[in-house]
Amino acid sequence: MSSFELIYEADEDVLEVTFDVVDESFSRAITLNQEIVIHTDSQIANAWGLTFYSYARLLQVTETHLHELVPLDESNRNRILSIIARPPISLFLELLDTDDLRALVKAPRISDLI
Repeated sequence: MSSFELIYEADEDVLEVTFDVVDESFSRAITLNQEIVIHTDSQIANAWGLTFYSYARLLQVTETHLHELVPLDESNRNRILSIIARPPISLFLELLDTDDLRALVKAPRISDLI
């Protein structure tokens, strides 16, 4: 990861993480559930960022369901799961069960990000 930006809004408990320069004309926002959005390129090959709503609360639970992936076709769902399974997304979100679409929200150490 060449660079990253973390912005945490304490009042709203929102964490925005950006891993790369985003070209808005070639980006996609994919909702994983009502509290997590992943930002990818238009081909769903690389992650550009993540947005967590209620981040502090998500850190306190043992799992969260990525139920918004259920309606997607298998190919797109698998591409998204592949992005989640590798850094930098995997530093913030650990897949617990790919069939049941369960994950764990994590708080990485800064040293893991650089």
